[in-house]
Amino acid sequence: IKTLTLSLAMSDPSNAMSSLESDVNDLKQNPPPWLINIEKPIKPKYKCPETHPSPTDAKPVLENTNGDEMRVRATVRPLLRDATDFKIPPIKVELDVNINSYPSETSLPRLWIRSSLSAIESTGGGIHPKFYDAIRNSSHKGNNPIETVLWHFVHRYLRRNADFEKVKRLRFQVGDEVLANVGNWEHGTVVAIWDEGFPYRIHLHDIGQDVHAPCDMDDVIKAPPKMPSNLNNSLDDDDDDSWPEEAKISQASWMEDMRNWKNAYEFSKNSPEKELFDKTFQSNKWINPKVNKWLCDGCCNTPDFVQEISPNIFSFQLFTTDFCNAIISEYERCETLASQTKQLRIVRPNSMNNYGAIMKNIGFQSLIDIMQDEILAPIAAALFPIVGAELTEQHCFLVRYAPGEDLGLDMHVDESDITFNVCLGKEFTGAGLQFCGMLGSPDHRHQSLRYKHSVGQCVVHLGAQRHGADDIVTGERINLISWNRNKVWRRSSGYMGPMYQLDYKREAGPPDLVCLSKTHDVDWETYCGPREGGRSFPWCPPDFARHVSDDMPTKEEI
Repeated sequence: IKTLTLSLAMSDPSNAMSSLESDVNDLKQNPPPWLINIEKPIKPKYKCPETHPSPTDAKPVLENTNGDEMRVRATVRPLLRDATDFKIPPIKVELDVNINSYPSETSLPRLWIRSSLSAIESTGGGIHPKFYDAIRNSSHKGNNPIETVLWHFVHRYLRRNADFEKVKRLRFQVGDEVLANVGNWEHGTVVAIWDEGFPYRIHLHDIGQDVHAPCDMDDVIKAPPKMPSNLNNSLDDDDDDSWPEEAKISQASWMEDMRNWKNAYEFSKNSPEKELFDKTFQSNKWINPKVNKWLCDGCCNTPDFVQEISPNIFSFQLFTTDFCNAIISEYERCETLASQTKQLRIVRPNSMNNYGAIMKNIGFQSLIDIMQDEILAPIAAALFPIVGAELTEQHCFLVRYAPGEDLGLDMHVDESDITFNVCLGKEFTGAGLQFCGMLGSPDHRHQSLRYKHSVGQCVVHLGAQRHGADDIVTGERINLISWNRNKVWRRSSGYMGPMYQLDYKREAGPPDLVCLSKTHDVDWETYCGPREGGRSFPWCPPDFARHVSDDMPTKEEI
């Protein structure tokens, strides 16, 4: 491996911006094989704290008035030793650059992963601090700090093993007794191998149900005491033995991503909807012309066709019928394929929806990446100047409601900062969307709006806005939902205050019944009687914020 050298010469602070622009331009003009694209540095509106603060230490978002912080976005190509029979998608990243210390070997640009990888689902796209410590101790240096960090991300953080045949040499066989980690260790028996893309399906003795093991590693599945494993199945063949394990993606997460990429490739490779998998978004064909013009004008002013139907809830026609029909057609084709073979599986959207699909897992990663950058991000910044100032991560999925399947959805807030919700079809009655107040506000559980879906129409709201779906009566409703997150907002007191109940106002009055959540509200029984069926994780509202009055109904009155 070629060892590159980093110049020790430090730029004068006044020339730091010129140095950064020059370094990015050099990479753009002479890209290494693993670099697909790198964009010009941009000045973000707000600074991102270097470390994740505790909820009590979080501060309001800080404006980047002097341009002390710059962003550099890039797209890289994973480098694999093992050949694959499927395409590995490119990975989008961005680097936060402290312009006051650039270039420096000690104050390295901080890298964030923008593409959806399993390892970042709980980190917001950030990477463990030991990654940067390891870079400083590494013998591999780039021509500049940007190249150095990107090189180590591709060559060290990302795994380089993708040999599924090698992985298939499993330690356990059907019939073997094992211990499975389901939060605690449970005794079970392997009843199938390579089932639905997972190495093991295990029947748990005491619980009496089957579970899948996501990988063949000792922290997931292991032999009971005194039962030796058949082979050491270590897959860590990184060529730098000194590189710390915490400074790279976990093997379990990497193999899960490999399975997801293979799954997505198999779903999409023979699709008749070829345009959906191009590297461009057919805006003239798929987007409302009025929205296209708004985007071309820089989303400077909110046009009349964008209606604020309730405070901080906006609605407008976003997609054309052609786009809606194409997405539905492809989704239904994937459902049919998955029902015909065990090698392909539909990954459902979240813990609340049992029908629908995660878009990236059926081949739409490129489409949703482009859609977020070119369409959703500028709209979010125009409608929500602080929370939506930038979109750095997303979870995009389809939901389906029909009689006999999911009928509606309990009241909840989203795991997002900005939510885009678009009805794709089909014909249905019922299935409205009930909106209540903001998380932590006095009217959190007071009704504000009942929204009626129509094909191609988009509703945009803050993720912290409580809402729920009315039961469908007839027909079938399919919606495309994009949960978008902003790394800067998530490190601020504005986000952490309500989320961690540090800034949580007492309710102004008794909750409206339509705004109560059987899943989440601690006082459900007080107003609605016993919880019947389904899971519940009551936490809201905290005791100090709960409305209390003398006229509250008694248990006898309930």
